[in-house]
Amino acid sequence: MGKVLYYIGTYTWEGSKGIYGTYMDKETKEFTRPELFAELASPTYMVTNSSKTRLYAVTETIDRTRGKVAAYSIEPSTGKLTKINEAIAPGRGMCHISIDPADSFLFTVSYSDATVQVYPIAEDGSVGEVLCVREHTGKGVNPQRQEKAHAHYASLTPDQKYLCVCDLGIDRVMVYRFDRETGQLELDEEKTVRLPDGCGPRHMTFHSKGKTAYVLSELSSQVFVLSYHPDRGFEIVQTVNALTEDNPDSIAAAIRLSPDESFLYTSNRGEDSISVFRVKDSGLLEYVSAVRSGGEHPRDFILSDSLLLCANRDTDNIVVFRASHDEKAPVSLIPIQEITGVSKPVSVLEYRLSEKP
Repeated sequence: MGKVLYYIGTYTWEGSKGIYGTYMDKETKEFTRPELFAELASPTYMVTNSSKTRLYAVTETIDRTRGKVAAYSIEPSTGKLTKINEAIAPGRGMCHISIDPADSFLFTVSYSDATVQVYPIAEDGSVGEVLCVREHTGKGVNPQRQEKAHAHYASLTPDQKYLCVCDLGIDRVMVYRFDRETGQLELDEEKTVRLPDGCGPRHMTFHSKGKTAYVLSELSSQVFVLSYHPDRGFEIVQTVNALTEDNPDSIAAAIRLSPDESFLYTSNRGEDSISVFRVKDSGLLEYVSAVRSGGEHPRDFILSDSLLLCANRDTDNIVVFRASHDEKAPVSLIPIQEITGVSKPVSVLEYRLSEKP
């Protein structure tokens, strides 16, 4: 049946050294003890190219040094990583990275410096010097978390016309026109989404049909459902709570659609839970349930076939759930295994190993 590899990004504050990996047997669903795949200071987010031959990661150091964007080649049968190069970022606190479908550009954000950056990708997979940097300014109503702008996420719209950047500090999804020839960004004020004061947008995800986006707000633990049209831009069509009841000590983290896009999930730090929503034919959401994350501070999770892997940062564990998406049965998340042996896991990325001889 073969194996699946899961890369694990970590904060390297207390013993971890970078990117780790754990193999899962497809038949038994058993996981190996994580092993170090690449030494890198606090790789907080990772992405692969479309052909799954390269992996890119950003670093989020806790001192005042600048972050990095690192490129690796992937050995297809084992998933082992070989560093190609790294580019020095213009700022600190790098916390998200994405790639365009043509594998020509990388988009990253700096939380500390409130910038979004564009890097070119060379034919050999290496990361070039930064092409474009745009800085956000302003502040929000929360004096502790919104004392200034804080870019937290950047990704292209499905039509590749715009780059959307969630800024937690100013309650905006900044929308930039993207020039695929030059890699330059130009702010589109009219299409930029203004969200409620103090909500703190963190991450977003698009439905594959390209007409609906879901924005998760960290500070208010809400999901904003946005309709999208390339000419008219975005419109908020629904707001739903990610928590069953108000909890000022809980902050939202990750948001993902199930593989068939019939369900949406969020992770909630403080309440330490995973919330489940049903996605209606209209794209609107219906809250279903929530389950405990199996640890503390669930910063990231991924959905992989019938499994959900949740990285709990503060308890140094990744809990594996069996996810049921049967329309004829109640939705369920059942914990089936716990992965330990890595300090401060904060991101997870799936890699399908080649089974060719």
